Amino acid sequence: MNKLLCSFVVLMLSGGQLNATNQLTSAQKASIVTKFGTEVKYNFAHLDKLPCNWDSLYMDRLPQIVETPTDEAFLDSLKRLCAILKDGHTAVWCTKPAVRDWPLPFFTKRFGDRVFVTDVITNRMTAAGLKPGTEILEMDDMPVIEYGEKNVIPYFPSSTPQWSQSAAFFGGQLTNGPANKSVKVKFKNSPDSIFTLSVGRDMNWQHNPYDKRVISYKNLPGNVGYIKIPSFQQGLFNHEKFIEVFDTLENVSSLIIDIRDNGGGNSGYGDFVLRLISPDTIPALDWSSPKYIPVLKAWGASEEPYIEKGTPLIPFSAVHAEIPKFEIPVVLLVNSNTFSAAEDFAALFKAANRGIIIGTPTGGSTGQPIMIDLGYGYMARICARDEWLPDGTEFIGIGVIPDIVVEETSEIFYGHDVVLDKALEVLSSQSK
Repeated sequence: MNKLLCSFVVLMLSGGQLNATNQLTSAQKASIVTKFGTEVKYNFAHLDKLPCNWDSLYMDRLPQIVETPTDEAFLDSLKRLCAILKDGHTAVWCTKPAVRDWPLPFFTKRFGDRVFVTDVITNRMTAAGLKPGTEILEMDDMPVIEYGEKNVIPYFPSSTPQWSQSAAFFGGQLTNGPANKSVKVKFKNSPDSIFTLSVGRDMNWQHNPYDKRVISYKNLPGNVGYIKIPSFQQGLFNHEKFIEVFDTLENVSSLIIDIRDNGGGNSGYGDFVLRLISPDTIPALDWSSPKYIPVLKAWGASEEPYIEKGTPLIPFSAVHAEIPKFEIPVVLLVNSNTFSAAEDFAALFKAANRGIIIGTPTGGSTGQPIMIDLGYGYMARICARDEWLPDGTEFIGIGVIPDIVVEETSEIFYGHDVVLDKALEVLSSQSK
């Protein structure tokens, strides 16, 4: 790339844009909205926390949503309605190719008030100058943070401010949009290498960033073991791989488990890890779900949620004599992208007093979503379960608060991880 101070080169990396679609009738739009509204009323676990009457709210929005001029605008309006629920596990989307969202061929992450490329998905983008650590300055002639606050956050299902400000700029979320539309993006590799690309979402992926989300392990100074668990998703979390890594920990004096940017998946995988690293019984999270019995409604009885006490987790060492107790100090690293099943892991880790948590407050959303077909290619998921710590402490809508708060910085692209450094410092002081 030519070294042009504060200037740019414009490259077209798109197959062109298609006309907006308008295939839904007003009646179909009304059907989708009212079905979503009804399913929320009977299934949403946090309806009692809304500051307004849900029936009145969505019916008041119905006329303007039905009158949207295109299918894309209809989906945007539906997303804005869903965002009012302020829940990271409740969302709406469209499966029709002409309307569905798709990210640009690179992933991103926010550090403070700056946004950087973390993964480049196509060779064409690499050839154009993108690499991990490339900064994004503008999108469609707007400063990147302003772009996210205007075009992403209002449509983004979120339970907390930290999740909105972090996850809305993470992965493919920032660049998500109509698959047939390109975006003008201004990048910076260095002060004298600033360039602009008009990037389409229709490029084939040569590199899948999810392929990198595998368990990794390394030894750190001070005889400290470090395990990175990027995901608890089925197909990405591997029991055998984790056991293989765990078996290498015999000689370490302490352990760091890193679940930053872990968006969750199956909580059972996190329970599996906790049962390996905990010497004592782990108190379980309690939970509730909406309960509706029509005849009680007819009799005028109040509706009480179904409440379940969680079943404590028993360490593997307590049920298998050949497995020794794992009693070395453990530090857990989290951030605002620690979400869902990973947040369950952090909450149980905290409830068990297993060790110190370092980082920033987690995303503040977990639970069990129910999948709903809204018809005409539109789908929803609605969170049907609330959860809290055994002592009654709530973390949904708040996040699991670290014992030591440390913000990540973009220096991580140059090998300097300030959160990991703090963990090593804490473990070093404990060993003295």
